[in-house]
Amino acid sequence: MGKVNLLQNFTNLFKEFESTGVKRTNIAKLMGFTTTSQLNGVLDGSSALSTKAIVSLIENLHVNPTYLFLGKGNMQLTEMDKDEVVLVKASLAKAMTDYIDILKREEEYKKRIQELEKANADLLEMSSAALKYYKSKFEEDSKNQTEK
Repeated sequence: MGKVNLLQNFTNLFKEFESTGVKRTNIAKLMGFTTTSQLNGVLDGSSALSTKAIVSLIENLHVNPTYLFLGKGNMQLTEMDKDEVVLVKASLAKAMTDYIDILKREEEYKKRIQELEKANADLLEMSSAALKYYKSKFEEDSKNQTEK
């Protein structure tokens, strides 16, 4: 696999946005930057492109993450890509719901196991007490039989 050149791919995206008339200050705001100098720092390589800025690029400017990271495909998400993103988000939401349900069931199972372990310990204790009682009873009866 080739080297990932995030800065170069971002620079190409930036040039594309500027060529369509989008102002630098608007791009900076849409990326979550408070100043244009933050954007300039990324463009000149003196600052790294933050995760927050990458997410903002994808969400606010509809940048194709495959292009941003790998330099492949369309620069911006197509309608079909956007639909796929919606499907992925829905799948992620369902997976999170399922995960939360699993965690809840795990807690219920842990409680049930503790209840069963307690019941088992109680049964062992009662069995031990019964054995001791019948053993002493047997020894007492044996002693009485011997004495007769």
